[in-house]
Order: sequence, then C-alpha cells, then structure tokens
Amino acid sequence: MARFLSRTMPSISSTEKVAGVSAGFGIREVKELSSVMAESTGVPYDHMPISFLKRRLSYIFKKHNIRNSDMFRQMLETEDYKARLFYDFPVDTTEMFRDPGFWRYLRPLVRCLSTNENINVWFPEVSTGEEVFSFLILVNELGIRDMVNVICQHVSEERLSEIEKGILNNRNIQLNSSNYVRIEGSGVFEDYYSLEDNVFVLKNSLLKNVRTVRGHFLNTGAPKNTSVIMFRNNMLYYDKEVSERSIAGFWDALLPGGIIAIGAKERIPESFDAKLECLNTKEKVFKKHGFEIIWSND
Repeated sequence: MARFLSRTMPSISSTEKVAGVSAGFGIREVKELSSVMAESTGVPYDHMPISFLKRRLSYIFKKHNIRNSDMFRQMLETEDYKARLFYDFPVDTTEMFRDPGFWRYLRPLVRCLSTNENINVWFPEVSTGEEVFSFLILVNELGIRDMVNVICQHVSEERLSEIEKGILNNRNIQLNSSNYVRIEGSGVFEDYYSLEDNVFVLKNSLLKNVRTVRGHFLNTGAPKNTSVIMFRNNMLYYDKEVSERSIAGFWDALLPGGIIAIGAKERIPESFDAKLECLNTKEKVFKKHGFEIIWSND
C-alpha cells in the first residue's frame, strides 16, 4: 500500500478553484481511484498526496462531465481518454523565469559546463514550456545554444507537441517580462517570441536541439551522460518512495560534476547526502560528486 504524505502542497490553481476543492471524495475512494489510474496508465498516481488528488479529481470530474467513479473507471479503459487525462491532470506552470534568484544562480553554473563538448539537459516531467523556454533563452544569451541538447519528457503527447512548437497557452506575458528583467537578462524579452492568434510562440531558432520523449520518467529509463536535470517543484506531488526512486535515477543519469535543480520547498532524500553536494541551500541546486569544477556566481 502506498504511503500518502500530509505535506504542505502548492497553492490551488485557478482551474482547481473553478472546479471547487471539495467534490465529495472520501479518502478511501481517492485511494481506490488513484490505484485504478496507476494500474491503467503506469503513472504513479497512487503515490501522490491525498489532498492533491482530491483537488485534481474534482477538477477532472467536472471538466470531463464524469458523473461517478464507475463512469471514470470505464473511461480509463480507452486510450483516447487516457490521452485526455494525461493532458488535463497536470497543474500548469504559470510563469517563465519563476524564482528569478534561481536563474541568476544557474547562469554561471551552466557557463562552467560549457567547457564540455555537449551539454545534455533533461526535464524529466515538464507539462508546459515555461521552464524549458526560460532555459533556452538563458543558454542563448550565454552563446552556447548550439552545444546544448534538451530532452523534455511527459506522459502527454499533446503537451509535448506544444513545447516542440514553442507554444504557451497561459500567456502571463507581463509577469514573464518582469521576471526576465529581474534575472538581468542581456537581451530584450519581446525579441524572443511572437503572438500568433493571440498565443505566445517562442522564436523557432531557440528550439534547436530540443527533443521530446513520451512516457513517465520512472518507466522509460533516464538519458545517459546528462549534465543538468531540471526537476523543480515536481517532488511535491509524490511521496517519499517515488522521490527516492526519482533521485536515484537522476543520480545514475548525471555525469560527474552534473547538477540537479529541485524546488525551493523540496528536499533531497537523506540517503543521497553523501552522493550530492548542495551548492545553494536556498535555490536547491545540487552537484554530483566525482569531478571537481570551480563553480562561480560572478
């Protein structure tokens, strides 16, 4: 039986507010539904916190016009519905360059990695393009875009297609622009995108060397020789067991001296204290031991 943590969860998104936090789900029913979802899809929904599952199931049942749990179970038997669930279940990232201090800290670390011939960057669970596009702008301004290979992974083929096309459906352009100023970017934010039918579209040249992989990262295996893993604010949605499995896989994928970034409210499992060096306790950036690099934040 999976363990469900009573940890502090992120604030409720606007879409969750529309659905309402309470839809009459009891704890037992949530556990049963999450087990059915996990068995049907291979995604570890049964290792997600109860409070989060309640909110997302409330949203899904309303958005998909699902009358009861039996109807939901029947819908899960079709591949078309699974694809719809994969697209609608995740909570969207709402802004580019979120936590500007993190991006200011990351910039010189990535510059140090540019001494390598290629820099492989993995986003193991990325549902929208904000983090990816922020990173692409950062490496472009460092002048190393051509040596950076970015791997974006998610269970939703449709969400990955949006990233491949440079599309952001949540257009918080004013906030994104403000964050870009706060990271002290060297260009003009408006030069990096266009508006097509009132939709944000990243400049196509920035999407060079971006590859997508469909599937949950625990099931597909990790890409080898990875220099940077971006997993910010994802462990909040998993219990201790999956968090430990995740970090173990990331550690195996990282090159010596490679870095992992997690969310400000997240923690690396204690079992990895001796394997990962914390470079910044506030921004939660960690480095794999085995190859010493002089990291500079100048």
